Amino acid sequence: MPDVLASVRETDVELFPHYRHRVPRTWGSGRVTLAGDSAHSMPPTRAQGANQALEDAWTLAAVLRARPGDVPAALREYERRRSRKAGIVARQAGREDINRLPPLVSRLLPDGLTGVYYTRWIARISDFL
Repeated sequence: MPDVLASVRETDVELFPHYRHRVPRTWGSGRVTLAGDSAHSMPPTRAQGANQALEDAWTLAAVLRARPGDVPAALREYERRRSRKAGIVARQAGREDINRLPPLVSRLLPDGLTGVYYTRWIARISDFL
């Protein structure tokens, strides 16, 4: 690894732009819908791109099983279930201060309590946690 890093030149390093957008409520029409980054792109923070794509897949499978005879209705149900939650995650992932608590909060709350509240927040936005 040191040899690989030593071989990287300044001209090899580029900015990786991420274009943020509001997650739309509807991702398709009829028998067509989107999933993953095509429906809700995630910035590379909090490692949520793959996680949200998996949440999409689980939700999509569940609604298609529940409504096997009405694919368009199942797809709109999938979009309804996922758009709000994916939007919350996209907004949170796009914040610059995501990996640290404000100093006052970190002084007042013990780490264990902070972990409990973070886990509760994740459970609210995850359909499968």
